[in-house]
This record gives sequence, C-alpha cells and structure tokens, in this order.
Amino acid sequence: MNILHIISAPASGGAEVYVKDLAKCLASQGHNLHIAFLSNASDVGRDPVYEENFLNDLKSSGVNIYIIGNETRKKPWLGMLRIKRYISDHNIDICHTHLAYGVFFSFLLIIPVIYTHHTISPRWGKFTYTLFNKIVDEYVGISKACATALSGYTGRSVNVIMNAIADDKFRKYIRVRKSEQVITIAMVGRLNIHKDYLNMLQALNLLDETYKNRIRVLIAGEGDKDYKKKLVYFIEQNKLTDTVAFFGIKENIPEFLYQADVFLMSSSTEGLPIALIEATISGLPCIVTDVGGCAEVIENSKNGIVVPPKNSKALADAIIHLINQPKLIEEYSRNAIQSSTQYSISKSAKLHLDLYSSILSK
Repeated sequence: MNILHIISAPASGGAEVYVKDLAKCLASQGHNLHIAFLSNASDVGRDPVYEENFLNDLKSSGVNIYIIGNETRKKPWLGMLRIKRYISDHNIDICHTHLAYGVFFSFLLIIPVIYTHHTISPRWGKFTYTLFNKIVDEYVGISKACATALSGYTGRSVNVIMNAIADDKFRKYIRVRKSEQVITIAMVGRLNIHKDYLNMLQALNLLDETYKNRIRVLIAGEGDKDYKKKLVYFIEQNKLTDTVAFFGIKENIPEFLYQADVFLMSSSTEGLPIALIEATISGLPCIVTDVGGCAEVIENSKNGIVVPPKNSKALADAIIHLINQPKLIEEYSRNAIQSSTQYSISKSAKLHLDLYSSILSK
C-alpha cells in the first residue's frame, strides 16, 4: 500500500512523534510510506537539531519525506496543487492528514482522504466542518473523548484508534517504581499555556515545606519563550528553584522517564498526549488532569490519579496522597506495566491498515 501522511513539522510534538512511529512501523511491514510536512522546524520556531535527527530517523527507515512549504499557510491553493502533484507522481493510494491544512490541500484529490483529530477542541466553525465532510472519507479520533467531540462537530461517525508509541524504545527503560525519600516527578510537553504548567507551580506553592522537600519536578520540552519567562518568574518569586528544573528538549525520553518516580500532567486541554502513553509504558504512576483522553488511560491502566483541570488544590492533594501512600506508587507502577501492550504502535498500525483496506475495497 502506498500511503501519504500530512503533518505540521518535524518537531517534538506528540502528534509528530506518533505519525513518525506509525510510518516507520508500516514501512517495516513492506508498505511505501510518505510524510508531507507543512513546514520546516525553523519556520515555526522549533529546534533544528531535533528536526535533523527526526528526518534522518525517517530516511533510515525507508520513509519518503516531502516539505509542502510554509507559504501555503497563506496560499492554500499552492498546497492543493503541490499535494495533488506529489500524489500523482508517487501513485499514492491513501492520503491521511493529521492537520486541517491537509484537509484543505486534499480538495482536488480523487483518492480516499482520512483525517485524524488530535485534540478535543473544535478549532473550526460549522461551515468548515461541513466542507470537511465533502472531502474526508473517514474520520479518526485518538481517544474516545476526541472521537465523540469530532462526531459532534461533523455529524459523522468517527473511528477510534488510540494514540500509541513504538514500545521497543522502552525495552531497556521499564521498571517498577517504589516510594523514595525524595520523589522525582517528570513532566514532558511543550511549554505553552495549554499545558498549564502554572497550575502545577501553584499546586507546589500550596504544599508545606515538609512535602516540598520530598519532591523534585523535572520538565522536558521546548516552547514559548515568553511563557517560560512567566514560569521562571513564578518559581523565583515563590522560592521553588530547588524544587523545579527545566531540561529543554530531551532526545531520549525513555531514559528521562526511567529516572523518574511519578509522571505529572497539568494540562488545561489535550487530545491524548503521547507523553502520558510513554509514561504508562515506562511503568510510571501518573497524576493527570481530566482533559481529552487522559482519564481513559488512567481508567484502562489503573495507574494513577485524575484531577479536574485548573484546580491547583486538587493537584496538590494528589501529590500529597502519593507521598503519604507509598504502596500506591508501586501498585500503580505494576498496573501500568501490565497494561502497556494496548498502547503498542503495532496494534495502532494494524487498525490503520484495516481502515485503509476497508476504504479501498469500496
């Protein structure tokens, strides 16, 4: 099968990593895989070194790469023509887009088009989704919550294919966690308002010194420089510099998570974060906000605590609960490891191939 995926940029986001892992898995099974990127990393302020490694990983796995061009954001007709030409030149069977621009660019295509919604937010108005319905053959949601939301926007049925990761990356980095005198809490994600790191910092500020001295929070991810300045200012003003540390982009996320005892996500909105799935596969107990499909992972894996978003008190209470219940850390960790196979990229790849085959057979 000759498959084209459309994604934003070769960057460290969850959707990008997921599509890369999916493409590599399908390519290893003998399919011809192509990924068209809307932009280069530098066009959208992302790390160029990460991009180079990202693209080299794809190339070494036999995945073809195409840059549509950042200028097509303002000139979508160019995107339509370029995608149509690429599909014709490479005899593509299926066009699978993971961003709305890709739907617009698919307007002139005569092959099947699939759109995966990676968030719970609508992002577009009713008219746009009416237009999408004329272009898209099948919709996919990365969690039940995302699928339900997308179905509400489009009025169409939506396939659920849970986010997944290449679990072979974690083979050396899985362990059962136990309570430690100082508990290391890992956070992974873009430094932006949607991840709501300020919520986490406010929760830490509610803890008394006894609990603050029992934890260290390590944050991996790049992002908005102005937003990071606000976070750093809060940390300094509230004397949290010994508790919280930023590590920027970590190339080896499995190793970063392996060093932690607990995973925390304080987001105000999500689809189904890859970082949460990575944490689960690594055997980490998790504290997450009830956004997108996060609660689905915790419910399925029985590996953590779910709290309301934008509720620093609830987040602080969850941290205290884990510190005061040391056996719970080990229980959640074992549960996470036992449930990890459901998030394997090979399972996701099979579900995608089944969907592609059903469309092509019509």
